[in-house]
Amino acid sequence: MVCADVGGTTVKSALISVGRVRIPQSYKIKKFSCVQTRSGSGFDGVRESVLRAIENVMTEDAADIVAIATAGEVNWDDGTVLRATSSLPGFEGYAFSEDMATALKRRTVVINDACAAAVCEHYFSNRRAESTFVLTLGTGLGSALVTDGKINGDSVKDLELGHRLFVENGYECRCGKKGCLEQYLSATAIKRDAGTCTVKEALTNTGDDKCVQAKRNFLSALNYALNMIKKEFSPAEILIGGGLAEMRQLWLEDFYNEYGHRDVMAARQGNKAGLLGAAYAALNGSFKGQRKGERSQENV
Repeated sequence: MVCADVGGTTVKSALISVGRVRIPQSYKIKKFSCVQTRSGSGFDGVRESVLRAIENVMTEDAADIVAIATAGEVNWDDGTVLRATSSLPGFEGYAFSEDMATALKRRTVVINDACAAAVCEHYFSNRRAESTFVLTLGTGLGSALVTDGKINGDSVKDLELGHRLFVENGYECRCGKKGCLEQYLSATAIKRDAGTCTVKEALTNTGDDKCVQAKRNFLSALNYALNMIKKEFSPAEILIGGGLAEMRQLWLEDFYNEYGHRDVMAARQGNKAGLLGAAYAALNGSFKGQRKGERSQENV
């Protein structure tokens, strides 16, 4: 089968072979591709990037089903984007699953990217916890909770913590509110606070006041988020994924030293979690409305 992970900066895609549908260890990435999201080109540009990423790994006989993980709030049952990030212009209200199924002539399942990552981390673990909370830190902020049971909208929840109030009358968010947590806990927030510095420079430059403050703001916001997650949801495990988790050697030990939370770890499956989780959810999950374009599941 073919999977794609649509983020604010890139669209990753993979051809995945599946030995046994319910056995996570049998899911193997055979071919991988990555293209730019092209947010600056508007809706059509992003849509074209998604299709190009999928075509880069598509083979005639290997994909009767396509799974897509995407940033933004997604209706679990029908694959419509309910609320889009600023990096996916024009996607709000977009019938993502239906459109891709029509374009690709294959059943296409679309879920939120944090949900996909959480499904992967939960089910692909050698020691499955009772519940897994994944916080994805990238261009934006994703959050999802997976509990044991059937894979559906009740056991896999996109919690949208990025739009919880963090700073009263703070920075304006693309959702229309001000002071949302995502505006302080994301790579976008770090870059804004660091001025002309890159995110990597902001996390390493101890001689620049803006960089130092940007890193301090990020760590403080992360501490707030983790305290909220533990108090409100009490998950068995909390994992941090996304692009900033890939750069954890630049900030995670500093965070532990200042705030504790050593029970919180980096996601185990890395930047392929969205792809693998989307694949596993598409083949094992229950979706009421994401059926159009289906031919069969013989070739996955």
